[in-house]
This record gives sequence, C-alpha cells and structure tokens, in this order.
Amino acid sequence: MTLGEKIYRLRTEQGFSQEVFGEKLGVSRQSVSKWETDQSVPELDKIVAISEIFGVSTDYLLKDAEEIHGTAEEAPPQTEKPVQEVYRRDRRTHFEYKSERMIGNLPLVHINLGVGIRPAKGVIAIGTVAQGWLAIGFASMGGFSIGIVSLGLLSLANIAFGLIAFGTLAVGVISIGAFSFGIFSLGSLAFGQFAFGASAHGAQVAIGDVASGKIALGYSRATGAYTQVSNRQPFDYENACRMIDAQVSPNWLFFKTWAKGMVRWF
Repeated sequence: MTLGEKIYRLRTEQGFSQEVFGEKLGVSRQSVSKWETDQSVPELDKIVAISEIFGVSTDYLLKDAEEIHGTAEEAPPQTEKPVQEVYRRDRRTHFEYKSERMIGNLPLVHINLGVGIRPAKGVIAIGTVAQGWLAIGFASMGGFSIGIVSLGLLSLANIAFGLIAFGTLAVGVISIGAFSFGIFSLGSLAFGQFAFGASAHGAQVAIGDVASGKIALGYSRATGAYTQVSNRQPFDYENACRMIDAQVSPNWLFFKTWAKGMVRWF
C-alpha cells in the first residue's frame, strides 16, 4: 500500500472526514485529498502527527509493512491484494472535490458524489443533495436547479418548484409539465390563471382539448363566460383576442400578450 492509501484507510476507519482530519493537522482538506491520491507527500512533522493520531508508527506509514495498533507484522502476500481491492472499491463509492477559490462564504465548486446522502454546497454544487446558484442532484435547491426534486428560480426536475418550473409535476409562476400548476401553465393537465393543454383549467384563459375558464377555447369541450369549440379547426383568433382584451384585467401585463400568442399557436 502507498502512503496515501494508508492515510485514507486509517482516516475512514476512524470515521473522520477529510475536512475534520485536516483541522486536526492544521492543513486544508485539499492537502489531505492530495496526500490520499499520492499527488503529494506530507511533511515529516505531519507524518509524526498522523502516526500519533492513529496510534501507528512512522515506519508503518513510510514502509510497506502492515501494522495493527503499533505492532508491525509482515503482511501475508495473499492478503495484500484483497486489502488493496477493498480500498479501491471504497474509493469508487465516494468522490468529493471542493475548490479553494471562494465566492463569499461558498466555494466556487463543490462536488460530492457517492453512495448515500452526499450534500454539496457551493456556487456550483453537484451532489445527491445540492445547494447552490447552479445545483445538480437528486434533491437540489438554487438559482438554477436540476434534479429528481428541485426548487429554484429556474427549476428542471421530475418534481419541480420554481419561478419557472419544468417537470413531470411542475409548480411555478410559469410552469411546464405533464401536471402543471402556475399563473401561466402548460401541460397535459394544466391549472392556473392562464392554462394550456389537453385538459386546461384557467381562471382567465384556458385553451385545450377540454377547456374551462372565463375565456375557454376547446377542441372537444369548452366551459366559460366566452367559449369557442373548434373541432380542431383554427380558433377565431381576432375575436378571441378582443375577448382577452375586454375580459382580462390589465394587471396581468404580458400574460395577456402570451395568451394571445397561445391562441394562434394552438
């Protein structure tokens, strides 16, 4: 085993994270990572400190002999390979990188991947649970978030919550998904002030195969104060736009303009 492999094995056996272990030695987490991947070698005083923390001799750390609780023994040749294989298998289950460059109190990049819950927090965060301006993970939260479940200003996920949300289930001011809920909603089943989809339910404007709303344009069925049923023929665009201008409050600003565009698109 290399020195780096021994440090990694001893650290993980004690349950220390790289950050905690680095604090004990007065070095950065990045320095510990470089030792364990054999990119650099600890200084002599650090090797002495490591031997004291783990209760092993410096000879064990620097030589190829195995040691258990201070007693050096020649490792049986047949056991070296399994130990190496276990070490490598453990290394494959977890990868973590945190950049030294900070923006505010966050690292520029934090990647934390592996089996189990691996939180990552940074300007760019990638992990099983990620939080950052750009967050990617099974569960993610940030300005732009991507994951299985995500929350963000712009959110892309199976289950997405955000100012703008895209997902199988999407909830947002602007939402697009199979099941969509928002002020401006587009999906197979859409609910909102302005809803567009196979089954659209919009308080102001609804357009779809089945539509219900104050202004409802439907291919099969339409329910509302003003309705059109097109049987898949083009809607009466000019008349629909006049009704949107007359019936929808000016407070909805550009949503009215978008609704007119959707009339033409559908």
